[in-house]
Amino acid sequence: MILKFLGTRGYIEEKNKKHKRHSCLLITYRKKKLLIDWGLDWRGRLNSINPDWILITHAHPDHAFGLKEGTPKAVYAASSTYKFLREFALPNLEKIKKNIPFKLGPFKISAYSVIHSIKAPTVGFRITAAGKTLAYNPDLVFIKNRRKIFKDLDLYIGDGSSVSRPMVRRKENKLFGHTSVKTQINWCKKFKIQEAIFTHFGKEAIGMGEKKLEKKLDEFSGGELKVAAAYDGMKKNLC
Repeated sequence: MILKFLGTRGYIEEKNKKHKRHSCLLITYRKKKLLIDWGLDWRGRLNSINPDWILITHAHPDHAFGLKEGTPKAVYAASSTYKFLREFALPNLEKIKKNIPFKLGPFKISAYSVIHSIKAPTVGFRITAAGKTLAYNPDLVFIKNRRKIFKDLDLYIGDGSSVSRPMVRRKENKLFGHTSVKTQINWCKKFKIQEAIFTHFGKEAIGMGEKKLEKKLDEFSGGELKVAAAYDGMKKNLC
């Protein structure tokens, strides 16, 4: 199972050579391609990727608006994201149910709720192929059922919007925003996850540069797990 981080930048103006485009992930296995998210600055480029299926985590511009011009590809989304995407030209838009596993070719997939946005309810994806399982969470404050999601997980892919301090707000007793990389690494430690990769970087990470970011990740991990910062075009063989 080959992972390629096509983009690793969040919904911000700041960018650098390694983080130019909105975060999305391409997973390839047995010649089948599964794409997760397709943000605004990817518009017009989908044919060059040519995925077999597309999963969308939520209806924010940096995760879904690259599909505005439409595509005949099969697109899968949960609940309110599905309702929003019906405004786009997507003849093969499919609604998925959270916490109900389904298969797309060689991939076993389950969508689960995460706390992130009030207006754009968000899911993460747990994906299994080649005997390995990953969880993809590019935008989140909290995972509601971490024990279940983290069980037997080989790789955690998380939200890099904030490195050290959570960017969490509250409205009408509902939380929204982004938790920190530090907090997510602590989740991984608690549940004995051996490897984590972060994407969807914000101003803090992009501003500090790659060397300082890597040093921070090493500091947070404390040698208990392998941690890396993804960059545009980065590949990983999860086998």
